[in-house]
Amino acid sequence: MNSQNLQTDLRQDLVFFGRSDELFLLVKNLSKGRHTLLAGDKGIGKSRLMLEAKWILSGKARRIDFSSKFISRLRGNLGVRIKPDQYKMLFIQHSSPLGDCIREIAEDLFYLGDLHLELDGERSDWATAKKQLTGLGSNKLQTLIFEGISQSDKPYLIFFDNLDRISPTQQKFLETLLNIAVICAAVVQIKENFFFKRIWASFTRIDLESLPESVSTQLIDYFFENYPLHIIDPELYRREILKASNGNPFHIKNMLWHGSREKYLDTTEIRKLRQVDEGHYFNMGPIYVFGISIFTIFKIFSIGTGNKEFYIYFSALGFFAYLIFRVFRAFFLFRPQKYR
Repeated sequence: MNSQNLQTDLRQDLVFFGRSDELFLLVKNLSKGRHTLLAGDKGIGKSRLMLEAKWILSGKARRIDFSSKFISRLRGNLGVRIKPDQYKMLFIQHSSPLGDCIREIAEDLFYLGDLHLELDGERSDWATAKKQLTGLGSNKLQTLIFEGISQSDKPYLIFFDNLDRISPTQQKFLETLLNIAVICAAVVQIKENFFFKRIWASFTRIDLESLPESVSTQLIDYFFENYPLHIIDPELYRREILKASNGNPFHIKNMLWHGSREKYLDTTEIRKLRQVDEGHYFNMGPIYVFGISIFTIFKIFSIGTGNKEFYIYFSALGFFAYLIFRVFRAFFLFRPQKYR
């Protein structure tokens, strides 16, 4: 076991598996100044991929080890000149609303020395600057941001997480950023809105698919080796995680984390394994409730006709149907499986 990798919460482990080919394309695009959009399901690894690209472009990470299959597709065009000092970089967590977005960018620019403010007095800390910015208003703050980025001694590379949360009020702000900086953004689904057509058209898109089973297995084995998971049947546990996660690294880590909270995982607990969060479910509950409401309609109808037998019959059916739904409602959620 590698003690350096061991953490109290395995969800915070930043191990990187199975995205080396996509990482190469991303670093190549950004090195050439191309705006790049990462698209994929929640938890598929978009933010982690951006973070790895940021480390590589800043010179803090090792070289990219891409697959031999990917090398053969490139036909010898492998050269990517990485200049660690090529960009100043921002990683923006709050792409929306606009107010939070520009405040986060302003703070990062301040610490990088590119937010040009005439501060009162000798103090030059962020708390003092923040008070002064509060009275400027959104438009003036945006102007300060644009000036800081444009006048910097190095170009800016800005990473945006969850860019699909943007609203039409951010259109002009983002279009201006696209003209003065290189943008890398992550989305689950592109908003089909005419306000954003020019924004999305500016990006080169990279789609992230589910991890292959072999890579998912490597990721699971890594956590088996580096974290205290007490499991009676590791192979069964591995199979259940592979089946439930559908190659989504977030779900793999989340289920393993829940397993690490248990003192011991026996076969019964393993077989009850369920995807805990962010799953795609089809809820049969509303359909079942609609069926129960039909019993209520017939019960009301039986009152109007004076038929007591039907009234008692439909009342009993309605009660038992409701009781079944309340007790066994978990069985009315279905998660479609992906077929490979």
